[in-house]
Formats: sequence, C-alpha cells, structure tokens
Amino acid sequence: MSGLTRGLLSTALVATMVGATAPTVAAAETRACAWTPAVLAMPAGALAGDVSATDGSGGYAGTISYGADSVQGARATLWKDGKLTDYGYLNVPGYQKWVEVLGVNKAGTVAGNAFRDTGPSSAVRSRNGGLERLPELPGASGSQATGINDRGDIVGAVDTGTDGTSYWNPVIWPADKPGTVVKLTGLPNSEGAATGIDQDGTVLVEVDKNFTTLPYLWKAGRARAVRVPAGATDVVTRGISNGRFIGQVTYRSGNGAPSVLWDRDGVPRAVSRAADVTGINRDGRIVGRTDDPDWREFGVWRSSALESTLSYAPDRGLEIAVASDDGTIAGRSWKIPGGRDEPTVWTCR
Repeated sequence: MSGLTRGLLSTALVATMVGATAPTVAAAETRACAWTPAVLAMPAGALAGDVSATDGSGGYAGTISYGADSVQGARATLWKDGKLTDYGYLNVPGYQKWVEVLGVNKAGTVAGNAFRDTGPSSAVRSRNGGLERLPELPGASGSQATGINDRGDIVGAVDTGTDGTSYWNPVIWPADKPGTVVKLTGLPNSEGAATGIDQDGTVLVEVDKNFTTLPYLWKAGRARAVRVPAGATDVVTRGISNGRFIGQVTYRSGNGAPSVLWDRDGVPRAVSRAADVTGINRDGRIVGRTDDPDWREFGVWRSSALESTLSYAPDRGLEIAVASDDGTIAGRSWKIPGGRDEPTVWTCR
C-alpha cells in the first residue's frame, strides 16, 4: 500500500504528568506567546516518554518506557489532574511488551495499538485499568486504532488481506454497540483507513485508489470526497477537530505546499512555512515543524498563519506533537547531548 501504510504505521513513544518541573527548554517566541515548558514526571525507573495525545482539557496520554528488555516494557499511561494511570501493555501471549497511544478522550479512555511478536498490530483500548483488544472483521490479520472522541467512538482500520498481502478497511468501533466493529460504507470500493474522528461523529478517511491517496469525510453512513489542491497525488491526513482537518500533500510536479489546512468551508489552504503538521485543536491552532532547513524549529499556527515558533536550545532539543483545546501544546524534549525523551507540555504565557 502507499499512503495508508505510511499513515497507519507511524508510531510514537509517549507520556506526561501535570505539575512537574520546568527545565530550560528553548521557547523562541515570534509574536503572541512566550511558550513556557514543563517536563512531566515519570515513575521511578522509567527511562523515556513523550506526549502523543490529549483530551483537550488538561489530560495527556502516551507511553512511558522502562527499556526494551525490561519486565515493565513500554506502557500506555494517562496523566490527568496530577494523577498517573498506568494501563500497561497488552499482556497476552504473542504480543510485544509495548504499545502506542494515538488518542484519549475526556473519560480517560485511551486508544492505540499493540504489536505481535511477528509484527502485525492489534487495535486496543483501555478498560478496567488495563488494555483490551478491539474486535476485528471476519478473516482479519490485524487492525489499528487511530482516534477516539468524547462519546467513546473509536476509528481505525482492519486488515483483511490474504497470502501475505494487506488490504485495509476503514472501520468504527461504535460506543453504543460495545463489542462490535463496523466497516464504513459509502466510500469508493478500495482500500482505506479511518484516521480520525470529530466530536460530532464525522470520520476522516484516507482512500487508496488508482495509485493516489485522497481524503474523504464520512458521517452516519454517507461519505463525501474532499477538494484537494491542484496537482495533488497523495494526502496523508494528520488530524480533525471542530470541522477542520490537516494533512500532508504530495504533488505530481514535486512542487506545492506540503502542509494544508481544510477549514469548515472545505477549501484547502497552505499552512504558511509549515513542512510537517501534526496536530490541530478545536480553535484551529495547528502545531508542527517549520521549513527551517536544520529541522530544529517548530511552529504554532492560528489557522494557516504562523503565530509563534519554538526552537532547540544549545542544551535541549524538542518536538511538538499535539495541540490541546485548553491552549497548551505538547510533545517531547531531551537534554543535549545524549538525553532521553522526556514528556513535555508548553503553556502560552
């Protein structure tokens, strides 16, 4: 597969905690904000972590790692109101001792993926203090969860390929029908993956067809194609919130704006100076990496306009991954030289 494989198989180490100490992470402010960082606490013995999801109201989720060969492995974790909740990994024979977290809602339910010893992934969610596998379509060889909304609906994809060939189907695990998985209908008869879900139930979908990957919006059994920039051949979607979504675009000519915002009017707009966008909140605040050639500058955008930047300091690196509805942004930072990833939240002061 092309775009679906790229999007679905991106992984992240994650973690966070509220109310920890603030190091001297660089926070270069260009206009509106002086971004103040706080490294979030991890349990004793944890080696690394970063933030990969937020509930939008002060809760953060991700994975903390105790080391590849450790008994504890890498564990799904939620931090909210100063409390750490350790969901562990999928403790089932045949699975590796690590998990990725790609979404969390206000109820504290995390969604993500566990990985088998042989490689394929299984979609998981948190329940009763641990992780459980989500159901799959008949004949499935793997699955991935990519997002969750506050209602508890989880979206992703299920692989029903045969003879070693993948074939991904976009699916939803509906909150009002526990223990079920539903393939999304009304889309082109081709491979696809649901990559995010809005609070109103609108699902962001990537469809692979005729050697292109294009976005669709799906809701209540109906799908509609989304307008793409002229000359676009592939769109890798990166997030949806409050009727807006973002993505990375490649072009037939090799030239064109790589990072694009689709606002509520459906018109694609270039995100100024963005090389790679990774998150969007309900107010249209976007985070990602700028076009700085050293790859050491990250941006915060209001809609498509660059609002402020954060850069490496001589003694500390950083990477911004998510934008929360409460105005914070989060990701990871590390000491230079030789430091391990530390979960970090930045607040606009």
